Amino acid sequence: MIRSTWSTNLLGGLGLMALAVGCSDCGGGPEPTNSEIQFVADRTSLENTFNSTFRFEVRLDASNTAQVTADYETVEGTAKAGEDFEPQSGTLVFEPGDLIAQIEVPIVIDEGLEADEQFTVVLSNPVNGYLKGNQQVATGTILNDDTELDISLPEGGYDTPHSPSNPPEGMTLTWSDEFEGTAINLDDWTHELGAGGWGNNEFQAYTANPANSFVEDGNLFIVAMQDGAGYTSARMITRDKQEFEFGRIDIRAVLPYGQGIWPALWMLGANFTEVGWPQCGEIDIMELLGHQPNYVHGTAHWGAISGGGHPNLGAVTYSDFPTTFSDEYHVFSLEWSADTMTWLMNDEPYFQLTTEQHVATSGFDSPFNDPFFFIFNIAVGGNWPGSPDETTLFPQFMAVDYVRVYQ
Repeated sequence: MIRSTWSTNLLGGLGLMALAVGCSDCGGGPEPTNSEIQFVADRTSLENTFNSTFRFEVRLDASNTAQVTADYETVEGTAKAGEDFEPQSGTLVFEPGDLIAQIEVPIVIDEGLEADEQFTVVLSNPVNGYLKGNQQVATGTILNDDTELDISLPEGGYDTPHSPSNPPEGMTLTWSDEFEGTAINLDDWTHELGAGGWGNNEFQAYTANPANSFVEDGNLFIVAMQDGAGYTSARMITRDKQEFEFGRIDIRAVLPYGQGIWPALWMLGANFTEVGWPQCGEIDIMELLGHQPNYVHGTAHWGAISGGGHPNLGAVTYSDFPTTFSDEYHVFSLEWSADTMTWLMNDEPYFQLTTEQHVATSGFDSPFNDPFFFIFNIAVGGNWPGSPDETTLFPQFMAVDYVRVYQ
């Protein structure tokens, strides 16, 4: 995300106030002003295609009737020229009356696992201007896509005996994503984008940046990252591409942890855009609150109640202490028919909801006999998990080994 710290509109008044006025009988125009040349701010951004160029703004404290120049050059730090950024040098020129100029430094986008890196841009040799201390320096900080992200996947964990070649009895594989390629299959998945709380006062902005979602080592990775004062993550859906009604769903995954972290593997009714939520129905195959890394929730939501609220029923299951859901793979499953939904963890049922039960409980017709689509995401903050705090480590990732639908 490129943020502009200054604008020429804001600085225009400075130029008018600082314009020097020459004497009336000198025979020429106003004398040049000795303008101070200074960087507006350092530059810090994620390493991704949206920030492929770092732009450093430089300003004069007063406009000048003469051309003002200063030499500039990039200097390596932990970020290396040619590997992390393209080296730049030249002369920055302010034409008479100008207040703002920019130095552009292209960033090298790669997929390597690196820590955050820094370089500097140095101004020197001013003409018709001056630099405090004879030099001005701005720092560029490249927040790598994988900053401190440990993607060492656990070797242990559960794997269901069901597979595409060995489906549950009486069923066949309808659709799966094994995440064996090198990229997310956009024939099946769409990134939902944007911030705005998502109805739960969440903090993250969802992006399609490769920092926040990618396929590697046979897994889909969804990554929640801290980005300055905010957070980024990914929310991927199969709406209008892969939608299902009934069957058995298996999802094998490793989950994140930490206060304010909220991963979910879930489904919404395909008529969501027509009837809205919760009337469309919601099936949470798995949700986890990061401050309770040993517990996962399976829940169904449906029907709006006049005056606010809606019916929902669910249950909690757990991983044996001290092992958490981030320490090994687990398989989260849903067996779904016209009469019954059963939630399973590692092939062990832990919650069941019948149509008769939830209709009798709420008085609403069931939305669960219509097609649904998948949503995989990590939210940060919000009404349910609360806010991240000083104990929350970023980045956090969810790795999905596969999702399989049998019918």
